[in-house]
Amino acid sequence: MLAAYYEKLQMQLEEELTLFSEMGTLPVRRLTGALNCVSEALAKLKDYLVEHPFKDQVEEIDFFKHKKPRVVSEKLYALEIFTIETNRPIGDRLELKGFYEQELLFIKRFFTQYQFLHQYYKFELKELDQFLFVRGAKISDNVLSETFDPDPQFSTSCDYLFAKFMAFDRLQLYISDELMSLENPVKLANVDIKESLIELKWTGETINLVELAYGIWLTGQINNGNAGITEIIQWLEVHFQVRIGRAYRRWTSISKRKRVAQTKYLDQIRDALLKRLDEENAIK
Repeated sequence: MLAAYYEKLQMQLEEELTLFSEMGTLPVRRLTGALNCVSEALAKLKDYLVEHPFKDQVEEIDFFKHKKPRVVSEKLYALEIFTIETNRPIGDRLELKGFYEQELLFIKRFFTQYQFLHQYYKFELKELDQFLFVRGAKISDNVLSETFDPDPQFSTSCDYLFAKFMAFDRLQLYISDELMSLENPVKLANVDIKESLIELKWTGETINLVELAYGIWLTGQINNGNAGITEIIQWLEVHFQVRIGRAYRRWTSISKRKRVAQTKYLDQIRDALLKRLDEENAIK
C-alpha cells in the first residue's frame, strides 16, 4: 500500500513542480511554490506512516533510502537552482563560465567530504542499511559527522544526506549543460539534427505534440520514468524542428477543452490504429 500511495504522491508532486518551473515568474515565486509543494508532500507521507506503520524493516529501509530522499531532493534542488539564478553574473561569458566552474567545485568538495557515504550511495551498497536507514539506529561519528532532520520518527541517520546526493547529481548535470552551451552555443541550438540519418520535421499542430509529450511523460516511457516533461518537450523540439514554447501554457489550453475532447489528438491516434487493425484483420 505504501508503494502505491507514494508513487501517486510523487507523480502529483512532479507535475506540480513542472507547472511552477514553466510559469516564467520571478525565481523567488518559483522557489516558494516548489517549497510549498514539497512540504505538503512530506506532511502527507508523514501522516500516512502514522496511520500505516511499516510492515517490516525492509519497507522502512526502502522508504528512508529511496522514497523520502527523492521527495526531499526536490526541495534541495529548487534551493540550489534559486541560488544560481539569483547570483550568476549577467553578460560576461567568461565570468559566467568561471561562476559555473566554481559551483561544480563546491559540489565536488561536498562529495569528497562525505566520500565514504557518497560511494555507498553511488554503487547502491546495502551492507550498512540497517544502521543508516532505520529510525533510532546509531552509526559511528567517523562515518556521519552531523544529523540533519530533528524528527526521530520521520528521519534516519542518512536519508537527508542521500537526498542531498540526489539533488547535487541533478545540479551537476544542469551546470554541465550550461557550461556546454557557453562553450558551443551554435551546436547546442542544433543538437544532433545534422547528424541524423533522416531529417524529420513536425508539420502538424504543435498542440498535438504537447498532448503526445504529456502522454509519454505521464506513462513513464523514457529513462525509466525519470525524464521530466520539460526534457521530453525539449527533445521533441530539437528532433522535430518545432517550437512548442512553455509546456504549462500549452497544457492549460488542453485542460480548458470540453471534457469529451480534451485528448483530441491522442483519441485520433487511437482511432487510426484501431481502424488499421480492423482493416488488417478483415483481410486476414
